[in-house]
Order: sequence, then C-alpha cells, then structure tokens
Amino acid sequence: MSISAFIPEPANDAERQFHVPVAAEAFFAECWEPPAEALGLKWVPLFSTGIEIEKQDLPEVLDELNRLKEWALEQAGGERMEKLLSRIQMLLTALPQMLQRDGAVVYIG
Repeated sequence: MSISAFIPEPANDAERQFHVPVAAEAFFAECWEPPAEALGLKWVPLFSTGIEIEKQDLPEVLDELNRLKEWALEQAGGERMEKLLSRIQMLLTALPQMLQRDGAVVYIG
C-alpha cells in the first residue's frame, strides 16, 4: 500500500487530476514517522491512517511539513532524504493550490 493525497469530491478537472504520491507505507514508517514524532508533529503522523485537510487546516499542515523539511535538510544526504524532501516539496506546492476553493477537502492516506 501507499500513501497519497487526493481530492475525494473533485469539483473540476484540475481537482480530478490532483494526485500527489507521498510514500509507500514502509518508507513512511521508516523515514517520516520517527522525525515527525521527535518534532512533536500532530498532522503528519496521521497521514498513515488517513486524514482530511481543509483550507483552515492548511497553515498548521504547511508549518509541520516545513519543520520536517528543515529536519531532513540537516540530515546526511542520500537517496532516502532526497526522496523525502522531494515528496515534502510536492505537498508544500500542491496543497495550497488544491485548497483554494471553499469547501475543498484533500485526503491524505
């Protein structure tokens, strides 16, 4: 299984096509969850079980993703950190775009 972000009730073609891969479950458990726990994040750990994000949640979610990104940038390089950083950046870019419409919901899980 894998974790991804999508809009369960799209209102237009752009929303229907929105899909951001986050991580395979094993990669999430290994590379996302430990730093999220260490940083005291509350939203990011819920990606593995599934969570709906609305416009009003966006500032907190983006803050947590930025904190995780800063943590990853401080780690030794390597393919795993590059992959983690790539997926975080995809979410940081896509979430604000997809949550502009009032009532829009992005599901990550």
